[in-house]
Amino acid sequence: MVQNVNKKQDPVVSIPDILSFMTHDSLMLYKKKGTSAPLRNVVRFTEAEKNAPHKRGVVFVSSSKEDLTEGKGLVVTSYETLQEKYRNLSHWTPNTFRGGTYYDFKNRIIKGHERVNLKQINVISLDIDTKSADLYALYIGCEELGLPRPNLLLATPRGYQVFFVLSSPFYITNREQYKSLRIAERLSNNIRRALKNYAPVDTNCVPFGFYRIPKEENVLDYYATPADTASLIKWSVDYEKRNMFSVIYSNQTKEDDITRSDWYRALITSKRIDSGYHGSSRNNALMTLALANYQSGRELEDAYDELDQFNSNMVKPLSKQEFERTLKSAYSGKYKGVKRSYVESLLKLWTDGQAQFVGREGWYKFKKPREERTRSHYDERESDLLAVLKEKTTGMNPYLEGSLRMLAETCGMALSTLKEVLKKSKQIIKQTIGRGRNAVTKIASKSVLFQHLIETRQQNTPKAQLAFIDLLPKRDQAFVLHNKNEQTTFPFLINQSPPRSRSG
Repeated sequence: MVQNVNKKQDPVVSIPDILSFMTHDSLMLYKKKGTSAPLRNVVRFTEAEKNAPHKRGVVFVSSSKEDLTEGKGLVVTSYETLQEKYRNLSHWTPNTFRGGTYYDFKNRIIKGHERVNLKQINVISLDIDTKSADLYALYIGCEELGLPRPNLLLATPRGYQVFFVLSSPFYITNREQYKSLRIAERLSNNIRRALKNYAPVDTNCVPFGFYRIPKEENVLDYYATPADTASLIKWSVDYEKRNMFSVIYSNQTKEDDITRSDWYRALITSKRIDSGYHGSSRNNALMTLALANYQSGRELEDAYDELDQFNSNMVKPLSKQEFERTLKSAYSGKYKGVKRSYVESLLKLWTDGQAQFVGREGWYKFKKPREERTRSHYDERESDLLAVLKEKTTGMNPYLEGSLRMLAETCGMALSTLKEVLKKSKQIIKQTIGRGRNAVTKIASKSVLFQHLIETRQQNTPKAQLAFIDLLPKRDQAFVLHNKNEQTTFPFLINQSPPRSRSG
């Protein structure tokens, strides 16, 4: 909770800095022909290139979505060209290709942006095709999943694009059937799949194709610490292990994952479970299997896929409506696990009796319905307050303000309860202005405040009370862009000597 929020002086960055950072300096500094750079700089850079461990590549760019649809664009080989043209471009490939040419040079129909022509994967990208997405949930999702903070957030006409810039690119070769490319694709797919539970991420878009090019008017958030590539690969491997569907074929028993137990496998492979058996019917079998997934901490999406297959394999499957109703009930939070007596009854009736229930009795009905309890749980009160804030605040007016007593009445809770929720909540920010009777308290959900920052940056508002650092845990810096009317350059294009390449 933040009692008082101070304005922060953010570091200034430029679009050329972002373009260079995203591509790992994998392009030439200067044009091959017609460069405006001093001759001594060009000569010095050309000499340095002879000892470079990696050859430079190209990126493809296009000036509009319409041109891109028609295959029109340019092959860009240098940062000097990017600096001259980026303000008039709409799309580019942030991942670098080995080379490029044109099917039709006159009409600029580009050729070479195929998957197998990739030189290196510099970024992992996400596409969100709606403006109503809760971007704060996406950032918090990264924190909860153990993913790094996104390096770049761009506004698009229909939604947003998110980029993780890798600390070390995946260098693509045809050795071992493009193994590094396959690893990068799996990493991209796993990140998108994991974050889909937090925001409407498009899991079907081409992972290493064209994306919006950063410009002063569309950059909403920039974070200059790259995502550690080795850590991301380890995260991807661990994520796949946690989400393997093959667990039902395993002979291992693990107490904290009962979907790997013998009794679970025996039930899920049963095909003749029928209706009309008290406590041991199709509904009870599905409910028991679903609760086993819930108790083991599996995602609803994964449980749905596996149990839908189980239902389809039965001789007399449940209807889709009944199947989804039972699964939803199991994941409602009213139950916390399986009941031993139900499992044993199902095993006795519908299996060969070889598998036995092993483990602790699961909890069930661990709390009464809210309307039957005198006092609500803390998390429910927090949810109540967040619901009120969602209803009464917007991205442009993110705060609900007044005296604490007035706010308690507005939110329909006791003053002491409101104070307790505000004290504990990690999702709500509180500001107090003044003291005593004249004090005014302002409260806002971090999700709405995040949207407030997005909207103010889209409108090029120069000052805002908060920075992303105030809303996100364990992060360092926010940013401010150069004014779009100012001259922005790649600094190393005007330096006396070229920089060392981050790509090696």
